[in-house]
Amino acid sequence: MTSKVIAEKPWSYVLFEDGNDWVLTLLIGGVVEIDVSIRLASEEVQAIRSKQLHVEDLVTKVKQQRAAFAQREINPPIWPRGSAH
Repeated sequence: MTSKVIAEKPWSYVLFEDGNDWVLTLLIGGVVEIDVSIRLASEEVQAIRSKQLHVEDLVTKVKQQRAAFAQREINPPIWPRGSAH
């Protein structure tokens, strides 16, 4: 089964539907670049669907406040099934 990609920006992030969850996997750079996957809360999914929240704004928020998302972080990071990542 492949995942449904909702939005993506190459070398930055991919937002995809994985079963019943929406997952945001993004690249966080610094001294070392790492991939981080966050399971979105239902409020975030609804805000993105209704265009009240832009994916790039959420990416920025995760990068700036990663600790605030720690409980929803998926380890190891995941990519859409059926993707080349």
